[in-house]
Amino acid sequence: MPSALMNIVKKELKEIFRDPRLFLGMVVIPMLMFPIMGLAMQGIMSETTRAVTTEINIAILNLDEGEIGGIILNDTGLRIVASQYNITLTYLNTLGVKDKETALQILSNNETIVALVVIPRNFTECIMNQQFIVIETYIALRELGFEASASGERVNIFLRIFEEVVSTYIIQNIDPNANPVFVRNPIIPETNTVCNGKVVRGVSPSMIVQMATFQLFMMPIASMMLLSVAIQFAATSVASEKEQKTLETLLTLPINRSAIVFGKLTGSLLVSILGTIGYMIGFQFYMSSITQNIPINQINLAELGLGIDLVGYILIGSSLFLSILSTLALITVIASFAEDVRSAQSLTGTIFVPIMMVGFFSAFALSFGKPGLWATIMLFIPFMNPMIVPMYLVQKDYTIVLISIIALIFETIASIHLAANFYSSEKVLSARIRFRKRRKRREQEET
Repeated sequence: MPSALMNIVKKELKEIFRDPRLFLGMVVIPMLMFPIMGLAMQGIMSETTRAVTTEINIAILNLDEGEIGGIILNDTGLRIVASQYNITLTYLNTLGVKDKETALQILSNNETIVALVVIPRNFTECIMNQQFIVIETYIALRELGFEASASGERVNIFLRIFEEVVSTYIIQNIDPNANPVFVRNPIIPETNTVCNGKVVRGVSPSMIVQMATFQLFMMPIASMMLLSVAIQFAATSVASEKEQKTLETLLTLPINRSAIVFGKLTGSLLVSILGTIGYMIGFQFYMSSITQNIPINQINLAELGLGIDLVGYILIGSSLFLSILSTLALITVIASFAEDVRSAQSLTGTIFVPIMMVGFFSAFALSFGKPGLWATIMLFIPFMNPMIVPMYLVQKDYTIVLISIIALIFETIASIHLAANFYSSEKVLSARIRFRKRRKRREQEET
């Protein structure tokens, strides 16, 4: 009995490892996919750690017409507690700055300063009258990533420290029996964002980053859907013709084999574009119905310099077009090795779907940090390029995108040349993926 069980187990293992669909999908692809996803997550975590632990510089502008503002800012405890959170304070009044406009220019031009806190003119008056104090904060947004959210959180930490010092001062020096509601939270923060010299009032940098990330996700999703639909159409077309024996008839016609390849590529491309347009219209309507009541959607990212310009869209279109051509050319070759439509879809899905998911996941990771070496390598993989390119374009890195598109042109030419040569030979009719060919020959020779 144990020997029989062992034989069954061995048989099942052999079947799995000899079936290319199972072997690739369950062994090879996970071995390649998860390390790449791990690298992406490693980049996210390292970026998060750096943003949280890096020392930041907050500028303080005191416009208070009384004396309490200066007393609070010169409090030794305020500086000591702020330094424990890696927060350095720069007092602009000591540098001769007297107005908010000049302070905002310093914030925009000095990259070492991440935020500006403005003490209002009526600061002392509000404290004496026990009125809530509106403190304006201006946070610089210089790049998309965790750094923007981390900077905003550190500014909030400073405001809480500042508020505690104010509360202590009120109890000790103004009125020990003051209104507890006012003493507990005397400050009302007003968060604003400064991006490329423009002020966005009432919006934090993290909200703008979330909005930009949401819009950028639409491009990788569209690219992934377009590639997926094109791959399935091309694989189904080739395998269907091969299964129904119409491919043999087509190859016997007095038509150039290259024309056959280009015809298949063009047909699959047009149909996949129509399918993707329908999908994206429905998806866009779905997302807009969810977010239509969110005020942040009224912000124009292009005006803030965070959108993609016309040149960027041309590069994205070129990347997507070349990627589809290159991928479809490879699919027409790979699908020729399948015996029927089901096998073709399983084979192409096993190979390309996990790879495209890695590309989409990497695009997600890129939205939270700067591109690294692994992201640059993915740019030179045809079916990953259009998913990664938008993230580089938002960060205005046109050079690497142009280099990747030039490389993509050569890859596309090579793929089409490979497909044309393959269809010019007779291998297109006899191609099969068989892992047990040698074993069958050996069994026939023994019998």
